[in-house]
Amino acid sequence: MAEAEITQLQQQQSLFTAALAAAVQGRWTGEGSVEAFLYALDPGLQGTLNLDPPLTESDAESLPKG
Repeated sequence: MAEAEITQLQQQQSLFTAALAAAVQGRWTGEGSVEAFLYALDPGLQGTLNLDPPLTESDAESLPKG
């Protein structure tokens, strides 16, 4: 494998790892988010993602009870 290919794979792995870390931290949209890192991995995804982040406990508590 050529050195350029290895470098590209390392960069992709770094972006993917950062996306996973952002997901664990609950950063789904905006700067430094899952969305941003996925767009960096594949610019063709721009405008196609519709992320639906999970509710946090505090968000769930503010929903109307019914």
